[in-house]
Parts: sequence; structure tokens; C-alpha cells
Amino acid sequence: MLIHPRDAGDRGIRPGDLVRVFNDRGEFCLYAQVTSDTQPGLLVAEGLHWPRFSPGGKGANQLTSQRLTDQGETCAFHCSLVEVESRADHQERRNGCQTGY
Repeated sequence: MLIHPRDAGDRGIRPGDLVRVFNDRGEFCLYAQVTSDTQPGLLVAEGLHWPRFSPGGKGANQLTSQRLTDQGETCAFHCSLVEVESRADHQERRNGCQTGY
């Protein structure tokens, strides 16, 4: 997941940290890539990843809405409001981010 250095610093996230990305719909875990290639306030999960290969066995679709867009009545999964926190404190299993995949 790409995260801007300012956002990473505010959350105590370092490059390579396991992070939990979550909202009111669900959560999934992946590793942080701290970079200025993204804007402050914007997280980017690049590409498509099979959930079974992600820490915890979940993917980004855990965070998406099932509603249709107001223009075109198509899927609304490209933008989701989320929060992110570091799981580098070795609490992965207790907090939904199992490693070892």
C-alpha cells in the first residue's frame, strides 16, 4: 500500500510495516510503502491481489460498498474512505492480520 510520508509519520508507520486498513465495512492487511508518489490523505493499493495471498487472507474488497453509483449505475469500488494503522507491534493475530502466507 502506498502512503505519503506525512500520513505514515502521523500514524507511526515505517516502510515495510504490516498495516491494517479498515472502515465500517471491514478490514484487510498489507505492507506499507512510504512514498511521496501519492498525495497526503490518499492511500493506494496497487494492482489486484488474491486475498488468500494477503496477510489475514482478506483483500481490498472487504472495504467496498455494494451500492451502485448515481451516474451510470455501475460499481462504486474505486474510492473508499478508510483509516490505516500499523500492526508492526506484533499484535497481528489478535487484530486480524495473520502473517505467514
